[in-house]
Amino acid sequence: MEIEAKFRIPNRQVYRELARWPSLAGYTVNPTGTVKVADRYFDTADGRVLAAGYACRLRAQQNTVIATLKGVGGADGAVHRRDEQEVQLTTWMPDPAGWPESPARRLALELTAGAALQSLFELTQSRSQANLLDGTRVVAQLSLDAVRVVVGRRPALYYELEVELAETGAEADLDALVDELKNAWGLVPEGRSKFERALETLRNRGAAVEDRLTGQERAALNAYAASEDADVARRATVVLGWADGLPTREIRERAGLSDGRVRHWLRAFRAERLAIFGDVALPARTGAEAERSTPGPARPQEDLAAGEQAPIAPQEAAPPVLPPDRFDTPAGQVREKGHLPSVAAFCRQNGVDMTHARHVAAQARILFDALKPIHRLPRKRRRLLKLAALLNTVGVTADPERPHRAGRDLILAQPLRSVSTTDRLALACIVAFNRKKVRPEHEATMSALEGRLRTEVLALTALVRVAEALDFSRTQGAEIRAVEGVDAENCEIQVGGPAAEVDALQATNQADLWYKLFNQELTFIPIASQPAQVAEASATAPDEAGAAPETTGAAGRPEIPPILPDEPMSEAGRKVLYLHFSHMIANEPGTRLGQDIEALHDMRVATRRMRAAFQVFTPYFDAKALAPYLKRLRRTGRTLGAVRDLDVLMDKARGYQAGLPPEQAASLEPLLTHWQARRGIARRQMLKYLDSRAYREFTADFAAFLTTPGVGALEIPAGEPVPHQVRHVVPGLIFTRFETVRAYEALLAGAPITTLHRLRIDSKRLRYALEFFRDVLGPETPDLIKQVTGMQDLLGALQDAHVAEGLVAEFLAQQAGSKRKRKKGQPSLEGVEGYRSAQQTAQQELLTRFPEPWAELIGYDFRRNLSLAVAAL
Repeated sequence: MEIEAKFRIPNRQVYRELARWPSLAGYTVNPTGTVKVADRYFDTADGRVLAAGYACRLRAQQNTVIATLKGVGGADGAVHRRDEQEVQLTTWMPDPAGWPESPARRLALELTAGAALQSLFELTQSRSQANLLDGTRVVAQLSLDAVRVVVGRRPALYYELEVELAETGAEADLDALVDELKNAWGLVPEGRSKFERALETLRNRGAAVEDRLTGQERAALNAYAASEDADVARRATVVLGWADGLPTREIRERAGLSDGRVRHWLRAFRAERLAIFGDVALPARTGAEAERSTPGPARPQEDLAAGEQAPIAPQEAAPPVLPPDRFDTPAGQVREKGHLPSVAAFCRQNGVDMTHARHVAAQARILFDALKPIHRLPRKRRRLLKLAALLNTVGVTADPERPHRAGRDLILAQPLRSVSTTDRLALACIVAFNRKKVRPEHEATMSALEGRLRTEVLALTALVRVAEALDFSRTQGAEIRAVEGVDAENCEIQVGGPAAEVDALQATNQADLWYKLFNQELTFIPIASQPAQVAEASATAPDEAGAAPETTGAAGRPEIPPILPDEPMSEAGRKVLYLHFSHMIANEPGTRLGQDIEALHDMRVATRRMRAAFQVFTPYFDAKALAPYLKRLRRTGRTLGAVRDLDVLMDKARGYQAGLPPEQAASLEPLLTHWQARRGIARRQMLKYLDSRAYREFTADFAAFLTTPGVGALEIPAGEPVPHQVRHVVPGLIFTRFETVRAYEALLAGAPITTLHRLRIDSKRLRYALEFFRDVLGPETPDLIKQVTGMQDLLGALQDAHVAEGLVAEFLAQQAGSKRKRKKGQPSLEGVEGYRSAQQTAQQELLTRFPEPWAELIGYDFRRNLSLAVAAL
């Protein structure tokens, strides 16, 4: 008899606090480790095991497999008493007849009465275990479980605590522990077992899928599933699996397709229903015969006969590579030629942005022609390059996290009109290499290509990578204008258009594979717009996929869609971060050039706003997913700030100098010369960092993260009221920031500059929150932002004057301590001393002006308008 207490843990924060707690109800918590547990539950098709009051489970834990039959129910509040029989297996064996002789085997055979078991759902958990000790007596085993239930397409995540009474424990011990968990921790008893919770989800899902197909559609799909045409049969199998509520993994295994291809056909069916089969005639098995066929999931006997039994944690299937002896097989032998899609149609079916793809193809062809003396590819490969450019992003919609892999599998699974099997394999390889690191030896499809074609595929990949980066802004706002030094070690390619600065920088960063293959640097240089000078024939060549290329211009920066009240905070954060990331990239060329200090200012401001956005949105992402970007963003901000801070100091000092008589103005030069030298060092370090591999990888990785919806976002626990939409979170977020600002009300009388600087930082956080969410706040927001900015600017000027005073004092102290005598005629430091006095005076004036904007910021009108702005949500 198993006796245990179970509680729901409301969220991950409480889960972590419990994991760190040293004692519970006076019992010492002695951790014994964390294990990963994978469970799969089974029952017969007619539910005999559950009807008898049991749950049948196979558990994989470390290197063991345990089969368990556990009684369902028996809960009294938090305490569960259940019959339990288990037996250890030597391998994964869902058939009880193959279990070792034991009470568990006998009970399973009795309950199933000869019927086969089939999988219900999968449940995985990370279990942190500990013994609860009373001195040396083991009272109970404590388990903290992070549980992931896979039922249908979306897994559910929740947390539980279990206390199982040990042999040396008494029920009085369990009562004390239950009382502590209920009253001290506020946990709610969980009367359901994990099996029962998952079963409820399964039943809810079953109710939701009942109406996915009409009887007529199911009959037709059953007939298509029996078709001799393998592609048609797989397509029908996918839809039938979805209609039966199977998870994507099981559908993939039954149909023999990739996850991306499964999702593609489900999207197509929901949009077009049976039209996805085109004019393919129904096989003879239709009508009443099809209606008599089994409408539900395949029986386990059929699964086993077909080799479909899946392990708990299957490895990703290798891509379907056609053997060399089928390279020249006409497509008509697989499917009638009339039914094959063109490359352009295939791209549209899979959600490719054709305007972007055609622009990339046009730039790729220009590069092919201009760089032919280096790559020496035959002209026939120009068409293959164009097709690769069109297909380069074909997998993004199917699998945003691994688009290169999804794109490869889509191409391998779909014959294309006027594309030979050999060329299709080459295209699959090029698309598979659309990733950060190109590793040909790890790509199985490359082994199906002959040696020379493998070399050509890598050269074409290098060209596609650069051409794709030339539309990094997704505006089609950058075009190649001229190519100089084709035979030189450093070939310069001039790029014009509204987005030239952003896209040229990315193209230079993505020319790494080209350098590795040909030992030649490709440097893309943005220039002012002018008529195209290169490869006019390339730009006007007919589109071999059936349409002329489109190269329409647009604004230089990507247009970010507005934040919506009902979207997740994670996706709102992605939009905010991408907006300021694009500003950072857009100002990088001007920062490098160094002629306008405002470019550096704007680039640094973009990094600051992204750091502020991280503070707002980090709770809605996996911390491990964001940490690398935040670390590198901080480094970028520090590097830019070292130069920008000196720019501000020198700009204000020169403004002061301009108002002095000539003789006093000259006496300020030693300070300016000192700061200029420091700035020179800081600028060289900045340029070195911006040219570094670390910065290039940061911008490329972060751009991919920000343009891939859903990646890194935390899963929302199913059935739990977790605030995660913008409208749920933002009101409290803004008011909390205002509360923090207003709390200074009790500190400002006689407050030092450091306190006012902290107030400035907290005011900036309030302002950024208002700016980030202005799309969803009320019309009062612009005036609120203006008001906060006004006070923030005043406090910023105060801090600048305070810092300048300190740096001037430091300079004067260095000069006073110098042992070298000043040469006759060398300017005195009178101007420097006067500048220090001016900074002290400026601070006093700013402090005098501070009370008025402060009173307005915490006053009734501001509070009222803030409430109205937030009420719009």
